[in-house]
Amino acid sequence: MATERGVLVTGTGGRIGAAIAREFAALGDHVVLSDVDGTRMEQTAKAISDAGGTATTIVADISNEADVKRLAAEAIEAAGQIDVLVNCAGIFPNCPVIEMETEEWNRVWGVNLNGPFFLTRAIGRHMVDNKIQGSIVNISSGAGSSARTGGSHYCGSKAAINMFTKVLAIELGPYGIRVNAVAPGLVLDNVMSLPAPDYTHEYVATLLKGIPLGRTGEPEDIAHMVVFLSSDKASWVSGEIFGVNGGSQAGRTHLPPSRR
Repeated sequence: MATERGVLVTGTGGRIGAAIAREFAALGDHVVLSDVDGTRMEQTAKAISDAGGTATTIVADISNEADVKRLAAEAIEAAGQIDVLVNCAGIFPNCPVIEMETEEWNRVWGVNLNGPFFLTRAIGRHMVDNKIQGSIVNISSGAGSSARTGGSHYCGSKAAINMFTKVLAIELGPYGIRVNAVAPGLVLDNVMSLPAPDYTHEYVATLLKGIPLGRTGEPEDIAHMVVFLSSDKASWVSGEIFGVNGGSQAGRTHLPPSRR
């Protein structure tokens, strides 16, 4: 039987984060859940507990450096050690640059990039100091390589996460720590659960036309890839960005045939 691992997942109040946490718990891992929304996170923890899994919950704001230090310390204490870190928490408002307030720009970068930096630094030190040959998985987005109107802060932060992932793979590789990123495409549950002003049905319908496999993603589609990248089956995989998007990033999917 595999040894129980300590797994820390942020953003577990959201559907993708919750699915990732459930997937690790089903393998017998001790999952430490973190989110700024304690109510939604506790629902995830209850689902894990009801299924016979082990979960610890810690409310924290990952954009706050002091909060992250507390989160890391409490997570390590709860699980004994952290073998896998999944930086899933993220926010994605929509606003044109010339209308954007500085506060919104800073808030997106604070959660989407500063948060993973603060937490990876803390857990990375823990792994190195304790000779843990662990895995770190950052949740990026197709928006990190494909721009869209109103997404300068979000797209920029995810592009930064991609390069952050590659640098980490180089720096932590000599310690046996693997670092990869998963870039989800359109996960309908995640999008449609948002307040109406954030994403329109027209936007979703247009994106759906550009997915060759003909369907939107489900949170479990992302969770499966994250768990794989954290397993021994991916022991020689590091520094990579894996799109899980139904083929939407394969090319110019909206073009008709070029010749008759």
